[in-house]
Amino acid sequence: MVNPLGFYKVVSTLVRHSMGRLKTSWERTLFPERDKVGIRLLKRWARIVLFGHLLIIVASVASGHWLFAVVISFARFYAGGFQWLINITQHIGLQDNVSDFRLCCRTIELNPFVRFLYFRMNYHTEHHMYAAVPCYNLGELHRTIAKQMPVTVHGLIPAWGEILTIMRLQAKDPEYRHVNEFPRPATT
Repeated sequence: MVNPLGFYKVVSTLVRHSMGRLKTSWERTLFPERDKVGIRLLKRWARIVLFGHLLIIVASVASGHWLFAVVISFARFYAGGFQWLINITQHIGLQDNVSDFRLCCRTIELNPFVRFLYFRMNYHTEHHMYAAVPCYNLGELHRTIAKQMPVTVHGLIPAWGEILTIMRLQAKDPEYRHVNEFPRPATT
């Protein structure tokens, strides 16, 4: 549940960015060498983030309220396992390089408490289709367009059951991609 490697990666990346050093091809694509303004803004932002968290940590320790730093500056590096357990379910095993988000995303119905903690991003397909819809309206959007959406998985255990089945099929056939099931139209 504690992620020291993640902490090291985030801090080292912020330090690198604060010095204007771009390491990955993705970083160099976003900030080409000729984009002096973009690189300067990246350096400035990284320095603000580093200084801000350092200020929070120092002020928290100095005031005796160290829990404030734990909650604000270090929260992403502990107890992230639960978030990962939900996060990874959103796309795994589904189709790649398709323009229809209903084929490359998965919506999972969660209990109200977990849904709240996860900012209602369990409505992941809807989020991709209508990115401007605020997270607190995704449930209503989900209910509104349900007849045009893939069948929703109810709960993490069934979602992971589906994912493990897909992974077994992909181990046998690396080209296999799961196709989401859509509701059958009502017959009259």
